[in-house]
Amino acid sequence: MIHALIVDDEIYARKGLISVLPWEKHGFKVIGEASSGEKALEFLRSHPTDVVFTDLTMPGMSGFELMKEALKVHPELKVVVLTCHQDFGFIQDAMRLGAIDYIVKTQLEKEKLGEVLERIAARVKHGHPAYPGYPDKAPDQSGEQRRKYSDEVVGSIRQAVKFINENLLEGIHQEEAARAANMSRGYFSACFKDIVGTPFSDYVRSRKIQKAEELLLRTTKPVYWIADRLGFQDEKYFSKLFREQTGRTPTEYREQGGRSRL
Repeated sequence: MIHALIVDDEIYARKGLISVLPWEKHGFKVIGEASSGEKALEFLRSHPTDVVFTDLTMPGMSGFELMKEALKVHPELKVVVLTCHQDFGFIQDAMRLGAIDYIVKTQLEKEKLGEVLERIAARVKHGHPAYPGYPDKAPDQSGEQRRKYSDEVVGSIRQAVKFINENLLEGIHQEEAARAANMSRGYFSACFKDIVGTPFSDYVRSRKIQKAEELLLRTTKPVYWIADRLGFQDEKYFSKLFREQTGRTPTEYREQGGRSRL
């Protein structure tokens, strides 16, 4: 059996995952659950575990930080990330740290749950996806589109995504990202949309909202400051976009500690 630990600060999310997924049918046994990254590390010290399913956006120690710390001590451990965002960049960050797969919690009802666990079980036993750093179940049709391009072009887009993520607070323009990929703006635009699965502007906007989530939880800065820091001159427009992506206003998100229900 594959011994699994579920980590999520929201109790309804943990219980939902445990009850909804057909664990035993696909060789898994849920041996524990934890409400924080700190408690997960404590559990791992005394319980042999094969795979950790962890939320990414938790108060205190985030899922990203949990991955880093857990893999230092248990390099053989496999990690599957749980997220409410089917966003390429957000998921790519986790893959870069060593995650083998991801589950979008808000889309569990749309997934073929048996196939999800079957795929994860195979990766626990045999390793990572075919494209290092890229989930092969990427949003939209990007998996199919990537096969249209050479490894060099895909690598260039990966470099552009890295550039965007590292300079998110600096006011990213498409021309700059195209230069980072060493492409013309027009060709870059077409390649980016095909390979990433979303247009450049939508990707950057989504990443900024995710950065806003982090700032809301990790700082006490007012909403208008966060909006301005991320390049949104209109606080109302920022709040509207934030609510469209997260289902809550920035203030509600902060007050609820970022928690979301399955």
